[in-house]
Amino acid sequence: MNWEVAASIRRILVGPEVLVADFRCPGERRGWTREATSHFVLELPRRGAHLRAIGRERVLADPTIAALSFPGDELSIASPSAAPQESTLVGLAGTVAEELAPGGSPRIVRLSPGTALLHQRLVTTKDPVAVEEGAVLLAARVLEDARGVASRAEARPSASHRRLAEEMQHLIATRHHEGLTLANITSACGASTFHGSRVFRAVVGETVHRHLRRVRLRAALFDLAAANGRLSELALRAGFSSHSHFTAAFQSEFACLPSDVAALDRAWLRLRPR
Repeated sequence: MNWEVAASIRRILVGPEVLVADFRCPGERRGWTREATSHFVLELPRRGAHLRAIGRERVLADPTIAALSFPGDELSIASPSAAPQESTLVGLAGTVAEELAPGGSPRIVRLSPGTALLHQRLVTTKDPVAVEEGAVLLAARVLEDARGVASRAEARPSASHRRLAEEMQHLIATRHHEGLTLANITSACGASTFHGSRVFRAVVGETVHRHLRRVRLRAALFDLAAANGRLSELALRAGFSSHSHFTAAFQSEFACLPSDVAALDRAWLRLRPR
């Protein structure tokens, strides 16, 4: 497979049917740009957020979702601010793509906690075989999450409601480490607390509090390997009020302790190709 990868994307693994790559942008505000997709691509944001649209489906992509592109899709992307962005990219081709990624799946998928842990494991893995296998498992889980999306048609939000929800999501994605409250999130986006929280839940599908906590947990998840056991510092940096608050939220979301994941990270990071 001849993978066409932009110069700004670092290739981690290149195989005939599987590509794993890392995208990092220091931050740049950009208007809408269009690109055509020639193969299946799964993008999983780790930090920051960007707008993406395929046809009439538009969303602000942040670390709580996975974005899917299929061959022939016309994708439009925009960066609403100059905040830094990081994403993991998984490309599939050949029989792997045919078996795992049939057409008709939603292009935007809200990640389950288990899928987020698989993403984190892929990022910290060094062994090439483990990376390739992890990428296939991660894609399979994302598509499994996609099949769990309700099949009934949802009422499409108005343009003004969608814009308000996107502004609130972007603020959370780029400022989650601050001491945010519902009042200052909604007022910063020009809405009352009641109206902003009601619109956000209707468009995004969860409360502002739940979304903020999940973004903070995703940020902390990808910093565990480098924390070297300093979980109190990590908790405060991610926006939690204390180590105990962070640990309780982490265990509730991922059904394990942060120290358990950190220990696995250290073991995985010691792996090297033989």
